[in-house]
Amino acid sequence: MATKSLRSLYYQRSGNNPTIPSGLLSYVHPATGNTILHFAAEKTVKDEGFVLQMQYELLWFEEIRRTVPKDLLHCRNNSQQTAEELFTEKHEDMVKSGKQQLTDLGKTCPGLVAAVVFASSFSIPGDKDANQDPIFLHRTAFKVFSHAYMIGLSSATASLVLFLSFLSSSYKEKDFRRSLPTKYFLANMSFLITLVALVVAFSCNFYLQIYGGKRTKRQDIIPFVCELTFFPTVCLLVVLYRSPITGLRSFLRNVWR
Repeated sequence: MATKSLRSLYYQRSGNNPTIPSGLLSYVHPATGNTILHFAAEKTVKDEGFVLQMQYELLWFEEIRRTVPKDLLHCRNNSQQTAEELFTEKHEDMVKSGKQQLTDLGKTCPGLVAAVVFASSFSIPGDKDANQDPIFLHRTAFKVFSHAYMIGLSSATASLVLFLSFLSSSYKEKDFRRSLPTKYFLANMSFLITLVALVVAFSCNFYLQIYGGKRTKRQDIIPFVCELTFFPTVCLLVVLYRSPITGLRSFLRNVWR
């Protein structure tokens, strides 16, 4: 029984009827002694894909384990292996591949985060008045600038810590279920927030340098806002809702279910 055919059969039957035939759940292969849980322990893909492929393998195995009769959960096949032991053996390479990819991220992304923060370390817009206060202190754009810049710095710090945590993780099989996906999602999201916040801060700085000393007309503001928000907003929506790796729906559906 191929793993892909087992998976398609399972979701085909559970889509119309949440129960699976008891004969299939209690099936033991006469030649190998494998149960349906042993078949589910096989890899569903031959080549390792993205970094969290192991999470989907664990989810699939857990889905079948919940439906198998309890007396077959620790059943051994003719090779004296339980389904859990077979799962660990078959996914050893996938665990190593995920570990390699995440440690590579931990080595390269902190430098990228540091470069973004360093490049954004520009001066406060405008000069100071007689009281040594910024001349744009009470302008709305200056308030947005100050808050966005601080959010960018704090998010960059969080992203830096999360990416560095990949270098010290244990990378056990169970870590790919919740721990590593959570770190991966938060690291990517904090880095995305960093970029958005620093773009807003830079735009406010640019706006104050040009229009800070005079009253702004609507025809000047509309193109400026559109140029600032249109493409980043589209990209943000795609990342949040369409990405199978870092998407919000994927995170809520797979990590915390």
